[in-house]
Amino acid sequence: MFGISLTFTIVGLASFDLSVQELKKLQGSRNEGFAFNMMQNLDRHIENRISDFQELTELNLVHSALIDSNKEFEKIPDIKSYLKTKEKEIEITKRNPFIDATADEVLTEDLIKIIEFYRDEYNYDVIEELFVTNAYGANVAMGSGTSDYSQSDEIWWKIAKNTGRYTGQIQFNENYGGYSAVFAFRVNDADQNFIGVLRVLVTLEDILNNFIEESSLLTAPGLNILLLDKNGNLVYQDEKVYPQDFQISYFQEIKEEKDTGFFELGEQRDDLLTISYAKSTGYRTFAGFDWITIVEQNGSSIVEEFIELRNAILTVSILGMIASVVGGLLISSTVSSPLKHLTKIANSISKGNFNVKVKKSKINEIKTISDSFEDMENNLKKLIETEKHLAEANVKIKNERLSAIGELAASMAHDLKNPLATIKSSAEILQKKSKQDDDDGESNDVVQRMNRAIDRMSHQINDVLNYVRITPLDIKPIRVEKLLQLAKNSLEIPDNILISIPQSNIRIKCDIRKLEIVFINLFLNSIQAIGKEHGEIKCSIYQKSSNAIIEICDSGSGISDEIISKIFVPLVTTKQKGTGLGLSTCKNIIEQHNGTISVQNNPTRFTIILPILS
Repeated sequence: MFGISLTFTIVGLASFDLSVQELKKLQGSRNEGFAFNMMQNLDRHIENRISDFQELTELNLVHSALIDSNKEFEKIPDIKSYLKTKEKEIEITKRNPFIDATADEVLTEDLIKIIEFYRDEYNYDVIEELFVTNAYGANVAMGSGTSDYSQSDEIWWKIAKNTGRYTGQIQFNENYGGYSAVFAFRVNDADQNFIGVLRVLVTLEDILNNFIEESSLLTAPGLNILLLDKNGNLVYQDEKVYPQDFQISYFQEIKEEKDTGFFELGEQRDDLLTISYAKSTGYRTFAGFDWITIVEQNGSSIVEEFIELRNAILTVSILGMIASVVGGLLISSTVSSPLKHLTKIANSISKGNFNVKVKKSKINEIKTISDSFEDMENNLKKLIETEKHLAEANVKIKNERLSAIGELAASMAHDLKNPLATIKSSAEILQKKSKQDDDDGESNDVVQRMNRAIDRMSHQINDVLNYVRITPLDIKPIRVEKLLQLAKNSLEIPDNILISIPQSNIRIKCDIRKLEIVFINLFLNSIQAIGKEHGEIKCSIYQKSSNAIIEICDSGSGISDEIISKIFVPLVTTKQKGTGLGLSTCKNIIEQHNGTISVQNNPTRFTIILPILS
């Protein structure tokens, strides 16, 4: 009986230790997922901010101001001597960081409005500094902050000019008494020539805003969220943002590990600290700050209950060595079975199944553990529901904003069409006049460039209108061959490209104007893909079952593998001057006709399936 009791004690302790270890692994794995998601969301937030600011470099107002400023500087005979002289003359102040008449008041007012927009949108300062320099580094406009008279000797200016973008690390700025990061972007004109640099100083409060909100949602007992920089110094802890030179003791252990994982500290302690972490891997074009998100988990009440139960069983087992075999078997049946059940529940929860029922036990300690499991299950459900509601709310807000932007874009595009038509008519008159008056053809070349620019603007306006405008279909019967000929005749086809359309009597019912837009878009894309090389656009028409199959294949360079999977997504384009709405508009029109459109590569082939005329 003594031997049986001793054996039972050893087996019981081993079973408890295994259960505790499984529970710790479950907690560590769960927290690792939290850390990874928070790190990914932080990198995504910074990438979105960078994209927002980079879009400012495409503003016409920025281009106009920089081009005018560069023209003035081109008139200066010795620009280096001029800048050295100005370095001695101009005092570095908040009000006069400009060289002579380089300041552009209209652009400055626009930059101030941008800063105020972000402040009103988020109820805190997003931008500390925002200014634009010309190609020589001289300030042209400044929306906020302080600045030197010239930036051409700054590291960020040189990197942005040479590589297109500069992303700085978080640093303390004495001028504002807070932490911030510098982002700088190269500004190119319509011909991709360098004309200046745009610089933004973003507050740490904005960079960490979403991270702090997510941290506040993780309120489980014993959890502690930390954010470290690449040197292991604290950036965020306990809902406080305080970058400082204080390295976490276990940073080296994390540094040597893989991108995500978890481990335990204090192996000789009962109340172990589980460290779950995720390193920044960047998002899209943002390489990341090499930060690390850490979730610390103290010994939970469940583990503490296991420890208490283990100690209680050990004490009882020592006294029970004089007890009977029946007592030992009774203890085994009343303890091991609930623990196995709890282990199964832990495995189910780790796989995302929260619809499990904890069996009640007659032993008080096991019952306490069961209650703790139920509490954990309920807390996890609430947390997941909260995240789900937040995600749905974000999607709803985004859809509402996209809808408003679509309506505004449609209104603006419609308002631009009439003055654009007037400009085109005026350009044609000038072209006729230039042929009579201008022997060297210089005026005629200028007018032709105007016409090409007007055509690009008209094409982009039509893309926007076709995408956002939803009108009923005007159904009429037509032969597919005639429909393709209408689209072909609407285009100015280069001499180096041949478009072949086969004869066919297949007829369909459709909105002729809308389907003509589809085929014009596809022909234009093929023409642009072929470029100046000799090539062919080949059309095929045939019938399959009750559908008409139309294929358009070109000899162009093809579509990249990264783009082809999302070619019909709005705003996705490989053209520097495209809107990214042409193919998404085509897809919408085809689906309005109960048809489908698909694409294949090598060679590029668009396949359209439409119901034939019955």
